[in-house]
Amino acid sequence: MRRVVVMVALTIAAAASAQQRDTLTDTTRRPFVRGGTYDKPFQTRLLGRTAIGGYAEAHARWTEVDGVVEDAGFEAKRFNLFTHTRVSDLVRIGAEIEIEEGGKELKLEYAAMDLLLHPSFAVRGGMILSPLGRFNLAHDSPLNEFTDRPLVSTELLGVALSEPGFGVLGQFGLRGGARLTYEAYATNGFHAGMIDASDAGTRIPLGRGNVEDNNGSPAFVARLAWSPGVNHEIGVSSHRGAWNQWMLDGAKVDDRRDVSIAVLDLETRVLGTTLSGEFAAARVDVPDGLVGIYAESQRGWFLEGVREFGGDWLRALPDASFALKARWDFVDFDAGLIGDHEGRVTTGVTFRPTRDSAVKLDYGRGRTRDRFNNLGESAFFLLSIATYF
Repeated sequence: MRRVVVMVALTIAAAASAQQRDTLTDTTRRPFVRGGTYDKPFQTRLLGRTAIGGYAEAHARWTEVDGVVEDAGFEAKRFNLFTHTRVSDLVRIGAEIEIEEGGKELKLEYAAMDLLLHPSFAVRGGMILSPLGRFNLAHDSPLNEFTDRPLVSTELLGVALSEPGFGVLGQFGLRGGARLTYEAYATNGFHAGMIDASDAGTRIPLGRGNVEDNNGSPAFVARLAWSPGVNHEIGVSSHRGAWNQWMLDGAKVDDRRDVSIAVLDLETRVLGTTLSGEFAAARVDVPDGLVGIYAESQRGWFLEGVREFGGDWLRALPDASFALKARWDFVDFDAGLIGDHEGRVTTGVTFRPTRDSAVKLDYGRGRTRDRFNNLGESAFFLLSIATYF
C-alpha cells in the first residue's frame, strides 16, 4: 500500500511540474524575452534534466484578390517541438524543430548552447534566433493575437530568421525596476539567394539558410533593449554582413557587397491596451548591372493594438478572456520607386479559453502596387486555432 501511495504522490508531483514554466528567471524575476526561447509554458520534465513542449496551429482561410477568390481552404500550418536541458548550473541547451504545411517543410529553428557565467554575461553558440527585432525572438502562434505574422517580419526580415552563430548576451538591473538587455552574435549572414532566387526584385528572406558561410566573412547582428518596467520595452537592433561570394580560397574574386538592416521595436501597455510595433530599414549593395532592376533600399513597419475584455464572463472557464485587435502593415520593396509596395489593415477578435490557447478570427484588406505602380486589392477572412502543449 505504501508503494502505491508513493507512486501516486510521484505522479501528482510530475503533473504539477508539467505546469511550471521554464524561463530565464534563473537570476531575475522576469524572462529575458517575454515569450522567447526560455519562456515557454507546459515544458514537462520527465524525471530528468530535460523539459519538452511545443505548439500547434491550424488555419481556415478565404482570400479574394482583385475580385477573384484565390484561396479557400484549410491548412495544418505548424507543429513545433522544443526542448530545454539544464546540463549544470553553468550550462544549458535549448532546441526547437518546426514542421510546416503538413510536413512539407522541416526546419531546425533553434539549437543553441549557453554558458551562463553571470547575469550580465553569457556565451551562446549554435543555431540561434537572430535578435533582429523583438518579433523574431517571440513569434509563437499561441502567444500572438493575429494569425498571420506582420508583413515586415515575413517579407523583409525573414522571420523566423535562424542562423548559425556565436556570441554573448546579458542583462543589467537599473534603478526603479528598469532593465537593460543585450545580445550580440557573429553569424553566417545571408547568401546570394536574395538576388539570384528572386524574379520580383530584391527579397532578403530568400537569402536565409546560409548553413555554410558562402564567403568566409561573418556577419554581425545585435540588439539592445531598455525596459523601464514589466509592461514597457524599446529595442534597437542591426544586422550587417556580405551576401555575395567575394572571397574564394583566400583570394578576392568580386567586390564585397553588404546587406545592412536596422530595426526599432517597441511594446507598451497604456490604459489596458497593449501597443506594439516594429520599423525596419534595409540597404543592399546591388551589382552595377542590376541597379534599377533590384532594389537597393527597402523599409517597412507594423503597428498593432490589443485590448482584452470579458475576463469574468465565463464562470465555467475562469482563465478565459477575449481581445479586440487591429494592425497596420506596410512594406516598401523599393524605396526608389513610387510603386512596388504592399499595405494591409487587419482587425478581429481573439478568444482564449486559457492563456496558452487561442481561437482567432481575423478580417483584413490589402492594397499592393507593382514596380509599374499598378494597383491590386485583396481581402481575406481567417479563422485559426493555436495552442501550446
